[in-house]
Amino acid sequence: MFLSSALVSALLAAFVAVSTVRYIYSRYFSRCALPASLPWIGAEDDACFSRARATLRSFWHTRELVFEGYEKYSKKELPFVLPNINTGPEVILPMSQMQWLLKQKETVLDQNEVNRSFLQADYTMLHPKVVTDTVHEDVIRQELTKMLGNYTADVIDEIDYAFKKTWGVNTTEWKEITSYYSMLDIVSRISNRVIVGFPLCRDEDYLANAKEFARWVVVEAAFIAMVPKTLKGIFAPLIRFLDLKYHWKTSKVNDYIQWSIDHSYARNDPSLRTVDIINKRLSVIQFAVIQSSTITLANLILDLAAAPDISVYFAHIRTEVLAELKAAGGQWTKDALARMVCLDSVLRESMRMWGFVSRGVMKQVVAKDGVTLPSGQHLPRGTKVGVHGAPVHRDENIYSDAQVFKPFRFCSNGSENMVDDYSEKVVGKGIPLVTTSSNFMAFSHGRNACPGRFFAAQQLKLVLAYIALNYEIAPIPSRPANLWFINTQGPPLDAKISIRRRVGTV
Repeated sequence: MFLSSALVSALLAAFVAVSTVRYIYSRYFSRCALPASLPWIGAEDDACFSRARATLRSFWHTRELVFEGYEKYSKKELPFVLPNINTGPEVILPMSQMQWLLKQKETVLDQNEVNRSFLQADYTMLHPKVVTDTVHEDVIRQELTKMLGNYTADVIDEIDYAFKKTWGVNTTEWKEITSYYSMLDIVSRISNRVIVGFPLCRDEDYLANAKEFARWVVVEAAFIAMVPKTLKGIFAPLIRFLDLKYHWKTSKVNDYIQWSIDHSYARNDPSLRTVDIINKRLSVIQFAVIQSSTITLANLILDLAAAPDISVYFAHIRTEVLAELKAAGGQWTKDALARMVCLDSVLRESMRMWGFVSRGVMKQVVAKDGVTLPSGQHLPRGTKVGVHGAPVHRDENIYSDAQVFKPFRFCSNGSENMVDDYSEKVVGKGIPLVTTSSNFMAFSHGRNACPGRFFAAQQLKLVLAYIALNYEIAPIPSRPANLWFINTQGPPLDAKISIRRRVGTV
């Protein structure tokens, strides 16, 4: 019996060792069957140890590698390889190949597979079916987006409640708040007003667990991605412990669950509507609607606080918002909100500078025989290929003063002409926040652009309008730099600003 146990232990140890060695070689030293004609940024001598060093560098310095590659290769119409310690190397295309990328069929290049890999969705999304079937996306497109107008009054009510609770109503004393954590609290409240309704959206225990689930998904995904594929089944459940912990504590009956049940019947698959999987969909939607909007708003208030003319900007926003509300008879209607183009522009400008994910459009080769780029290189199945948005958004040839936050850059009555691909279609109106292009990829671009961006845009605009109407933000000397973690970025979690309620708004 002892020998048998010892043998099993030895075999298991050997399996782990072999899996680890194979993983290290394929992730750090191998070219991953990519053509030798494709240069690796950060590893120009093409030695295997040079590629390994570049891959290690990508853990904290992806920003430098992305921008270096953009200047050195993309601007010269050349594709290159970007090392990625998290999900493997990515082939980055020059912008001239964007249309080719977007035109490829999903049977050749699939963006969903990249998202699945980035989030390690088979593990962090609690159940593989949550990401492989279309119920989740159907609910977002056909229920959440379609019914936005019906929820506007509820969202406004929850915004008012959330800000009074989190930011307070003191009109004389300044209150110091943390940009990220205050926005996390506010966004979780207003998102859940739509997702689960009243009164569950004000259950403090429920909200606390929903927030924590949303926060930990990307971090857990990063560590799961660095576990060898053959060992994920062993180690992923240990890493995703927090996912499960917070999910168990948020499983309560709500409107989103009913929507998911309704759409699951259309799939004629009873396994899609079990109590377990429907509750897991709820936790997943928490991540989708909370984390990205939280980071967007945390970035925005830091941008505004660091802007020299913040009082002028707020005054301009208030003028527009009050005028459009008056024209709508004092009601927050869908049409009135759409006409508030300054809100779109301020948010769009902040997202241009600080998009949560560096990549703009990234797809995975799923065709069995691979695919050949317009420049002639053949990519094997499994290769990730696309364009990163961060360097495009900071390109001085596309956006003048690209390193400067100009909140009304995308308004036709701003201080400079719009330079977005869609500018000729919106002269006199401004560019809607949800509009994507090859020059603005904060929501990705093409047919795989984020389906939840309409829901997010409504909330973001309403929050910005509420802040401008009801609060003052004390100026700060400079905008703290965002922190990069592989190919994601976010504001420093401890960055603080001071706020005060405007006199006459309580």
